Amino acid sequence: MINKKVRWGIAGLGKIAHRFVKDLTQHVDNAELYAVAARDQLRSDAFANEYGCQKSYGSYLALAEDPNVDAIYIATIHPFHKSMVELFLNKSKHVLVEKPAFTNVQDWDEMYSLAQEKGVLLVEAMKFVAFPAYQALRQFIQDNNVKIDSVEGAFGNWHEFDTREQIFNPDLCGGATLDVGVYALWLYADLCQLTNSALVKPSVTHQKDNEASEVDENVEFIFDGKINGHICASITQNLKREAVIKGPELEITIHEKWWNPQTIDILYQGKKQQITSSQKGGGFEHEIEHFSSLIINQKLASHFMPAETSRNVISIMQTSLVENDFKHLVN
Repeated sequence: MINKKVRWGIAGLGKIAHRFVKDLTQHVDNAELYAVAARDQLRSDAFANEYGCQKSYGSYLALAEDPNVDAIYIATIHPFHKSMVELFLNKSKHVLVEKPAFTNVQDWDEMYSLAQEKGVLLVEAMKFVAFPAYQALRQFIQDNNVKIDSVEGAFGNWHEFDTREQIFNPDLCGGATLDVGVYALWLYADLCQLTNSALVKPSVTHQKDNEASEVDENVEFIFDGKINGHICASITQNLKREAVIKGPELEITIHEKWWNPQTIDILYQGKKQQITSSQKGGGFEHEIEHFSSLIINQKLASHFMPAETSRNVISIMQTSLVENDFKHLVN
């Protein structure tokens, strides 16, 4: 790649796009913000002006057709991901799509096949795995051939019940599983992948705090496999923010917030050690830098944000929702 900096386009300009772009413009050396797009030209112009962006578009097609854009970050809510991913892949753009990438496996398979056909990247944004502290933890597990018996992780925050909000709106694929459960499921799936442990089908329990709700508000996944897993998510309750990983002579604690891992305590074979990493930005800078480096080095896959893990997590979520009569959230 002649240009040493990857030129990014942003599709969808909501809150998460602002957080992503702040890190991109302030804390990443191998990438630059080049273009943004929304369905409203004035909104796109305002966003571009705020961050000193060269191009702003009032349609996603115009962004897709810009020949100077290397990579696209899709920051819209998940029901719109497939159509947008398809648009940008067909224009041979590398795509980083916010989690969950899709709500069903068929969409993942179709879009991943398209990415391979076009010779470009399609990666689900899961920023915690790119954090330096978590990368160091993965390396520790690999270097010491650590055996893991169990993983406990949760992601949950209280929200006032309001069907106008996306997380409570069934038409916008709301609910605990898709909105926040994807994080802890990714943690469990990643550790299974790292240790070559089979990912078994979990038993799943859903519970509502608001009787009128049409989405899953609380969910618990229990994995009974080579690695046992206790994974919880909620949009109506505050849940524990530490993740705990155990094995023979092993206890690892990823401290608050585990999905922004900066401090990790390890007790292994009677010895204590701590992994720490300072935070420059909001945490998006690590995945942006990684994704950009893949493009610069002409790689078509990430070794720690792999397609297989995304597909496995999407499959678990889809199956659990369908089997518990939340089919409307994944179609």
